[in-house]
Amino acid sequence: MSSPYTLQNEVFAGLIFYGSLALIKTVMMSMLTAFFRIRNESVPSLEDAKMMAPNDPDKQKVLLQPNQDVERVRRAHLNDLENVIPFVLLGLLFVGTNPDPTTALWHFRIFLAARVLHSIAYVNALRQPLRGIGFGIGLLAFGSMAFQTVHALC
Repeated sequence: MSSPYTLQNEVFAGLIFYGSLALIKTVMMSMLTAFFRIRNESVPSLEDAKMMAPNDPDKQKVLLQPNQDVERVRRAHLNDLENVIPFVLLGLLFVGTNPDPTTALWHFRIFLAARVLHSIAYVNALRQPLRGIGFGIGLLAFGSMAFQTVHALC
C-alpha cells in the first residue's frame, strides 16, 4: 500500500493547492489589517503611537483609539485563523482516508470559495446573511470532511 501523501495523489496535491491558497488568503488579511491601520491612523500599541507622534500625547491617544474599519478586518482575519488552520489540519487527516478524488477536491474548492466570500462580506460590511452563508458553507464542507474522516475509521 503506497502513501497517500505524495504529489501523485490528486487529493493530496489538491489539498496542498487549495490549502495553500487559503493560508495565503489568511496571511493577506494581516497585510490588509496593516493597510487599514495606516489608512485610518490607528495603531495597536503605545510604543507605535509614541513613534508616530513622539511629542504629542493627545495625538498618541487618538492613534490608540479603536477604529471600526480596522477592527472589522481584524475580526475577519481572526475568523480565518480559527477556520483555515483547522481545515488544513483536518485535510491532512482526510487525505489519509483515501477519499474519492472528485468529492475531496470539491470539498477543498467549496471551503476556499466560502472563506473568500466570508472575508469579502466581512471586510466590506455587506448585508447579512451573506457573511453567515459564507461561514456556514465553509463549516458544512469542514463538517462533511470531519464526518467522512471519522466514518472511515468505524
